[in-house]
Amino acid sequence: MEIGYLMVPRQHPDRPYGTAVMYADFLDDCVYAEELGFDRVWICEHHFSRDQYACSPLLLAAAVASRTERVRVGTGVVLLPLNNPLRVAEDAAVIDNISGGRFDLGVGIGSAPPEFEGYNVPREEAWARSWEAIDFIERCFREEEPFSHKGTYFQFDNVHLTTKPLQKPLPIWWGGRGPKSVERAAERGYHLLNFSPDYDEALRTAGRNPEDYGVGHVYLACVAETRDEAWDLAQDGLHWWIQFYRERDPFASSFMGCYEGGHLAEWPPASELRNYPGIGFVQGEPFMVGTPDDVVEIIRGLQARGRLTTLPIVFRQAGMRTAEVRRSMELFARKVAPRLE
Repeated sequence: MEIGYLMVPRQHPDRPYGTAVMYADFLDDCVYAEELGFDRVWICEHHFSRDQYACSPLLLAAAVASRTERVRVGTGVVLLPLNNPLRVAEDAAVIDNISGGRFDLGVGIGSAPPEFEGYNVPREEAWARSWEAIDFIERCFREEEPFSHKGTYFQFDNVHLTTKPLQKPLPIWWGGRGPKSVERAAERGYHLLNFSPDYDEALRTAGRNPEDYGVGHVYLACVAETRDEAWDLAQDGLHWWIQFYRERDPFASSFMGCYEGGHLAEWPPASELRNYPGIGFVQGEPFMVGTPDDVVEIIRGLQARGRLTTLPIVFRQAGMRTAEVRRSMELFARKVAPRLE
């Protein structure tokens, strides 16, 4: 299994410490992840949040690519409805070249109403816009002669992407877990950045071999010598993760924040999270918080649910200090990763 560092530049809104320092910390984390032997760095996208959640994943991917030599660098994910697909195609091609062919383009739809409102994009158009956008992006990579695109949402005349990706084809990851999303991603031959038990069967139905395609799913981790120490370090940041979505996204808030007993209608204080077995984003996907043995057990439980080829992991929870993050990453690299199949 490949291990990835998921770069989520953000501050805890209750104790911000400077945007420039924040970005420096996260970029340094990516370099350190490569030094520890991690396989990938992923970068996400959100907008207009009071914690300064990462808004420019392609810029950050270029920065990571320029400071690393071995790790693969990917977006996890670019929100297609909020971006100009021609700009995405050009930036992806440039990043792939400056990285020496280490770039993966992860894309998705998004769901947070404030982001769609800010970009003046109707939320009900998100699905169709996304698929039109990725069709156009792939055509930009493929076409050797100028072409025009006259779609429902995007119109381009005389397009000629003269800078092509170094990889042929450039790997594309689809970030979605709904049945329609998974089925279409399999039909198109995209890797999947969201766990789904139906993905492999959808690949077979499309005439594809599942072993040729990656499956990744985002998890939040904090590893320490004791379980209580891990929770002490991470609880405020983990609490803010769920609170962030509950504030901004009515759809996500309807299912995010679960434990073994079900969905928590009322989100408890940060100090109480450790008292809810299996607490995490959704039921069956707990936060990876605890000792190395605890985290190995959690990951093995996830593997038992279905095929998982890569783990994009958030190690820097909002509010954590660099020394705490580095120690967690080190423990994972030395005492968890070697025990994973």
